[in-house]
Amino acid sequence: MTHVVLNQVLAIFLLTAFGFVLKKINLLNDGFTKSSSDLIVYVTLPAMIINSMDREFSKDVATTSLQVFLTGAIMYGFTILLAILLVRFRKYEETQRGVYMYMVIFGNVGYLGYPIMNVLYGEIGVFYSAVFNIWFNILTWTIGVSIMARGRLNFRRILINPGLLSTLFGLFIFLTPLRLPTLVKSVLDSVGSMTTPLAMFLVGAFLAEAHLKDFVAEIDLYLASILKLVVAPALVYLVMSYTDLPTIVKVLPVVMAGMPSGVNTAIFARMFDKDYKLAAQGVVLSTALSMISLPVLILMVVR
Repeated sequence: MTHVVLNQVLAIFLLTAFGFVLKKINLLNDGFTKSSSDLIVYVTLPAMIINSMDREFSKDVATTSLQVFLTGAIMYGFTILLAILLVRFRKYEETQRGVYMYMVIFGNVGYLGYPIMNVLYGEIGVFYSAVFNIWFNILTWTIGVSIMARGRLNFRRILINPGLLSTLFGLFIFLTPLRLPTLVKSVLDSVGSMTTPLAMFLVGAFLAEAHLKDFVAEIDLYLASILKLVVAPALVYLVMSYTDLPTIVKVLPVVMAGMPSGVNTAIFARMFDKDYKLAAQGVVLSTALSMISLPVLILMVVR
């Protein structure tokens, strides 16, 4: 089982390497990052989420979903605590403080989280990931905006964003007798299956645009990355190991805790006039390091 899972996870990272090479030889142009990001966020990922939730209601699945949702509070509790400790013991400029906090709190639970859980557990893994990521959709537009913009909340974005809307619609289908027509489900399945290769190509292209020399002097970027990729999942793992929950409920928050810093770090930094260059470097560095840490983490938690 472990050998099969590892091969599947490594296949995902080979897609990232493929995207890296394609960008380096200019088969992926400069517009690819923007267009593919929009396509994933607004089309393929919502299709994957809705398709995974189009299933007959099950009390066991509903109970597990609630357990998965509650574990999100544990994970984000730890990442928020680590972010607070980081900026308290390391004195950063005002334009950098929010960037480092956001890096540690919010991981790439979308582009990387969904594909990896899909590989590990199939459609049900995507289902539970969508429930778990309700936390991200709410917290990123509350706490995330607050630490970057000092209180400039956007409540419209909290309620109206593709990830949350597709999850709520999927839950509505799951909780009611309604079912998607066979043709619609087939289309959603085809469109949703594009998410993993597109997302991995995007990550590869993002890495290809970076310059190694930019990271050499930024020791704090390595510190933030270690907190995000190693310390956070280790803390979540310690807590989950003492619970008597289903395996997927234990694994999901640990894997999500070990995701590299999310691309929203750079997007929000630019939006709120913070250190965008530092944010972009942090996303790329943590993503590159996750190529090593994530397979190791998955081998540790998946049996």
